[in-house]
Amino acid sequence: MTLFRNKSVLVLGGSRGIGAAIVRRFSADGASVVFSYAGSREAAEKLATETGSIAIQTDSADRDAVISLVREYGPLDILVVNAGVALFGDALEQDSDAIDRLFRINI
Repeated sequence: MTLFRNKSVLVLGGSRGIGAAIVRRFSADGASVVFSYAGSREAAEKLATETGSIAIQTDSADRDAVISLVREYGPLDILVVNAGVALFGDALEQDSDAIDRLFRINI
């Protein structure tokens, strides 16, 4: 399918789960896809090889890193913000740095 031929797509948080499915779909539909990942380099490289996309390790909580990624691989036609984190346990016992990171990534 060529629905997204000649379209440039960036998927933040694209190496596994729903993000990987998004990368696969856009790639299958003809888009040029770049995706960020925070975890397993091996899984990201495997997905990149499978789909012909580009995997870049980037901290989605780091605004400057995300801006640099957009500048390097832009201009973009489509941006998918799929990165997200969760905290578990009593909210009053969470580390303030972890809460700050949650807000930087999720909001």
